[in-house]
Amino acid sequence: MLIVYSHPNREGHCGFILSALEKNLKEREIKYDIVDLYRENFGPVMNPAEHYTSGHREIAPEVLKIQDKIRDSKIIVFIYPTWWQNVPSILKGFIDRVFTPHFAYKYKGKIPRGLLKDKKALILTSTGAPRILTKITSGDRSVKVVKKDILKFCGIKSKAFVVDKALKLTDSQEKKIERKVELAVKYLIK
Repeated sequence: MLIVYSHPNREGHCGFILSALEKNLKEREIKYDIVDLYRENFGPVMNPAEHYTSGHREIAPEVLKIQDKIRDSKIIVFIYPTWWQNVPSILKGFIDRVFTPHFAYKYKGKIPRGLLKDKKALILTSTGAPRILTKITSGDRSVKVVKKDILKFCGIKSKAFVVDKALKLTDSQEKKIERKVELAVKYLIK
């Protein structure tokens, strides 16, 4: 299992989601690896040599290592906060650089084909707004862009769990997160 963590620190809601997930996985003796984009100082900016739509195909060594981790994992977990109804820019850059053609998808004629069909993904995100409001105002964009526009395009089945009203980490929020993580892990291992 590969966990992609996209928050500048490990405090607050996303940090607690990660801690609860690690605890749950250790109790079940499930092995995992974490790619912490901020701690590892992942460079989200694509350089011109990587810009595949311009005919360039260079893949940086750090990206190749992550692609190998994804190749070796049946499950990918994304943990991130919803900011401005979207994913953090570091996660968007990660996706742009890592989910490349001929690794994550390819075109057969003009039809895209996902190449990661043997994978499952889990999306765990937090948002300060009530969930109903994010659904009404933005159509749950932060989840949709990852779940449907990216993962489904690459052939990955996924499920999302959203921790809403994430303004202050309270005891009740921690319990809510623990319940969601438990449900999420059950989805992954069934």
